[in-house]
Amino acid sequence: MKSMMKILTRYVLSATGVTLILLVINFAALAAWTVQAGKIAQKDYSVSQLADSLTKSDSVYTLSESLKNKIKKQNQWAMLLSDDGNVSWSENLPSDVPLKYSVSDVAGFTRWYLNGYPVYVWRHPDGLFVLGNKKGSVWKHDIEMPQKVMDNTLVWVPAVLILNGAAAILLALLFGMRLFRSLKPLARGIEDMAEKRTVELSTNGLLGDLAAGINKTSAQLAKQEAALNKRDNARTTWIAGVSHDIRTPLSLIMGYASQLENDPELPQSKREQAGIIRRQSQRIKTLINDLNLASKLEYDMQPLRQDSVALAPLLRIIAADFLNSGLSGSYSINVAMDESVQNVLVTGDEELLRRAVSNLITNSIRHNPKGCDIKVTPEKGFGNCSLSVSDNGVGFTHEMLNNLNYPKSSVELKNHGLGLTIVRQIIKAHGGTTEFRNLPEGGCTIVLCLPVSNKD
Repeated sequence: MKSMMKILTRYVLSATGVTLILLVINFAALAAWTVQAGKIAQKDYSVSQLADSLTKSDSVYTLSESLKNKIKKQNQWAMLLSDDGNVSWSENLPSDVPLKYSVSDVAGFTRWYLNGYPVYVWRHPDGLFVLGNKKGSVWKHDIEMPQKVMDNTLVWVPAVLILNGAAAILLALLFGMRLFRSLKPLARGIEDMAEKRTVELSTNGLLGDLAAGINKTSAQLAKQEAALNKRDNARTTWIAGVSHDIRTPLSLIMGYASQLENDPELPQSKREQAGIIRRQSQRIKTLINDLNLASKLEYDMQPLRQDSVALAPLLRIIAADFLNSGLSGSYSINVAMDESVQNVLVTGDEELLRRAVSNLITNSIRHNPKGCDIKVTPEKGFGNCSLSVSDNGVGFTHEMLNNLNYPKSSVELKNHGLGLTIVRQIIKAHGGTTEFRNLPEGGCTIVLCLPVSNKD
């Protein structure tokens, strides 16, 4: 469930990040709006500047031509009210604006609108200066706030922001927990499928369709697993049965062939033919045993008698057995090891390890009919021991190396047959690795890596 908690944590952190991003975006938008509003409202002059620029000379009020042009360009108008409420001067005055005002009229439009025109006022030595904008150009509203509230703004604004952030995180956590509860059965179902257990999830709720898909997949996998097990059991049973049925007649053939081979009354040619029959029968028996062992290793049916195996004596015995079995003089087997590996113990089944090394030596002999030098070299590493079997023969082709190091199936080993397949299976069953390489100077080497025994 660690992955589920990771999903929930990332969900909450993502929601928090989204909240912060939205706050930043909102503040940026507010700032942009404020700046834009300021640019729109910005003028080349203010009502106070206009009022101060309006001068009187010989009972006539004058305003500079530049300011008049700017007022017209902005679709504005201006007037000066005398103390008795009459308009004593005006510029670009609309026809629906009165020319006389009472005190109550002045009080009504001073801060807001005059006949729908937004207006601004400024005190003038000769009365009240009024600047008007066109209708619908300015929105004006009375905003009033107690001073105590304004004094606490620096406290309230951060508090509101923190409250909003906390609320967003809490909501994200609540929704995340709901999602977590919905995903938890799905995660458990996927884990069960990985362990090859049948899954039956409830298809109700938000993720019902996904649960139904997992149920369907689980049923299909279970069906396929049953079919594969049935096929594998049938194949293993067939191989074991055939191996058992062939051994008895094959033993009789080998026995009679051996008698004929050693019968002095037969001609030499007949005895040689009997020897061929015996050797080929022995080869068939070996192939049957290899096939049976490969099948058992493939399906973990071969019991491993794990023990601490002294590697150096085992390699010497294997080499001696080959040299004493009538091996041609065109072949040599050399076991090269230094003092550091003399007492190395590896964990494994001694008979299977003997079989693996023997198969490698046999492979070198079989594929180098003109002879070769075979070298067996163990080396101790950190927590493991590597064992290489090398020869100076023909080596592997590029295709062989690819199939040997990355086999899709044992069939792709072609003429290298079951021998190397069994080597790989034996080393894999021991928790080790197998690597096949060609040597730069010619020939090839197979490197086996095995765990070192704790008793070493």
